[in-house]
Amino acid sequence: MNNFTLRAITGFFFIAFISGMTLYSPYTFLILLLLIGGLGMMEYYKIVMRKEAYFLQLIFTLLGLSIISAYFWIDDRVDFALFGVVLLVTSSFIYSLFRQKHSWKNIPLLLSGLFYIAFPLFLFLLSVMKSDGQYESPQMEFKPYLALNLFVLIWCSDTFAYLCGKAFGKHKLFEKISPKKTVEGFIGALVLTVGFSILLSQWFGISVKLNLLIAFLSVVFGTLGDLVESQLKREHQIKDSGTIIPGHGGILDRFDALFISLPFTTACYYFLA
Repeated sequence: MNNFTLRAITGFFFIAFISGMTLYSPYTFLILLLLIGGLGMMEYYKIVMRKEAYFLQLIFTLLGLSIISAYFWIDDRVDFALFGVVLLVTSSFIYSLFRQKHSWKNIPLLLSGLFYIAFPLFLFLLSVMKSDGQYESPQMEFKPYLALNLFVLIWCSDTFAYLCGKAFGKHKLFEKISPKKTVEGFIGALVLTVGFSILLSQWFGISVKLNLLIAFLSVVFGTLGDLVESQLKREHQIKDSGTIIPGHGGILDRFDALFISLPFTTACYYFLA
């Protein structure tokens, strides 16, 4: 089986899985985000820290999962959660005392994993659960089509950028970081994804103006997210972040655009939807 066929088959089941988990219930969507977040953070820490402070890698991954799922459990226990986070991070400083080398450099790396992956996914969950400032039953609040809309826009951006770059690409977008990305591919992705967002707004019941803005942000910041991960892999001299998705690489390879774009797109959902 050649690589293109493998990517196509894997991609079909990947999209079906993401869509099904998103649409079925708020709890399956939470499980989906926990899978993405947990596996993504493990990949990230493995890249930037390798086997250094493995115990802290595990602890901060668990902390990331707690952050992602905070909507479902934090409620009146904000003080408890805040103290727990502060105690855990402070403990990591103490733990560093017992490391013989590279102790302090681990702290910002561990924290960066939370801000790169966990907090954006928490914002994702929050933005599709919030309604009129009320936090009632998750089942009543959940808006799965808003979530699926973001996934589809990111997929469209990636696909259109690849096709337009393949057909018309001549000018490199950011050659030092990603030689295959072209200006023509980016422009094509921007125009076609923004155009396609009009159809999505009808299917998913979203304001056309709002979805045009979200599509624009998805392409711009999604492309930047792709470049950020490319730079990360280039600095650490690896081809893929992992091998968990046959033909596609790792979780970071598939969701790099999503992680960086989420703070911007979810802000639109949260304040404008």
